[in-house]
Amino acid sequence: MRNEIIFDNRGIPDIMVVFTPDELGLPAEIRGKAVKEYAISKYPNTLIEGVPYSLPYQQPAVNINHDEAIRLCEGKGPGWHLITNDEWAALAHQSRKNGTLPRGNTDCGKSHSHPEETGTTYRDSSGDSKTLTGSGPETWNHTHTAEGVADMCGNIWEHVGGIRFMDGQVQVIPDNGAAAGADQSKDSKEWTPLYTADGDTIYYDVEDGRIGLRPVEPDSKDYDGVEFRELNGSAIDVPDQLIELGLYPAPGYEGTDYFWLDTDGERIVIRGGSWGSGAGAGVFSFDGGDSRAGVYWGVGFRSALVRYSGDSGDLDNLDDEATDLSDAPQEIKDGIKANAEKLDGKEQTEAADPAETLSGLVRLVLAHQLTELYKAAGGADPESFSRMAYEADDKGIQKAAALALPLSQVNTAVELYRNVSQQ
Repeated sequence: MRNEIIFDNRGIPDIMVVFTPDELGLPAEIRGKAVKEYAISKYPNTLIEGVPYSLPYQQPAVNINHDEAIRLCEGKGPGWHLITNDEWAALAHQSRKNGTLPRGNTDCGKSHSHPEETGTTYRDSSGDSKTLTGSGPETWNHTHTAEGVADMCGNIWEHVGGIRFMDGQVQVIPDNGAAAGADQSKDSKEWTPLYTADGDTIYYDVEDGRIGLRPVEPDSKDYDGVEFRELNGSAIDVPDQLIELGLYPAPGYEGTDYFWLDTDGERIVIRGGSWGSGAGAGVFSFDGGDSRAGVYWGVGFRSALVRYSGDSGDLDNLDDEATDLSDAPQEIKDGIKANAEKLDGKEQTEAADPAETLSGLVRLVLAHQLTELYKAAGGADPESFSRMAYEADDKGIQKAAALALPLSQVNTAVELYRNVSQQ
């Protein structure tokens, strides 16, 4: 596992956490192509000019329906996709096995179980309840270290791809195919039911405040929730795949994450919980109660990227048009090159210490982003400003980053006004 800056097809950086297939227990081959690495957005995505990005101290994008989240992520370029349920569950299991189940914003800006743990809140339609991405302590990351994936517990629910329920029957895109551009539309032929060892399809039955598993479609349709550990699978022989996908608790699981489900019609899946979920939030928290067209101010998403063997790395060629940094001061160019060399596992006999590289990666991205805003606002000396941004202390850069999104919105509004005035 390592942190890396990856540029999308617009040449704008994302901060990603990169894993080998073995590290996550995910397929080493998708649709006949050998997978080199899975890169997961370190943060729930924000939107910049309608494109999702993984950046710290930003307001996470919400009010995005399921299909739009898929479209936005896949629009970032080849290999990009909405994080799949396979990938989310792999991270959740990694946390559980390592004893680092993350906490998060589960009580309006703080952890319900550790109220001394807080993030930076901001005001929107939820009041001052949500926190800026990555603004909480390291225990809000899935590894309890600075290098882990952030904010998977609480704050906002997140769409995941490659899974749905149809009248209570669980269906998936097999072998993480949703990470490789599979058709996830309602009428897609790629949806595949999960089966028991006896060949029966698996249905979830919601009735009288209980959720159980059964091999035939339930007679009634209902919506309810129970603690994840209280799911009842006694009516079937629960397959390991159901546990691997985070759809049934592993033996000995004692978490308080909640599992919600509606067995009426097609239902997509969101995970993680929100700022008000309390003990019900967590990496195994699950809600299969929404339609694919639903839009909610407590639901967002994060992108991910598959790199295939033979693909060139995004940091291998800084002269490439997609990663043109000609306007940046020389020390920022040198810093990016240095971090690229440290993070290139193929060229290093000894892995770089992530603690030495993460803060540098974050600083480089923020300095670049803030400089772009400065230039958009008509700043006269962007090179000096970029140097100042890169050299600012941690407190200063965090405060500036928190203002980056509203500043970009102001710049967009001003530019629109100028264009209209000239007509």
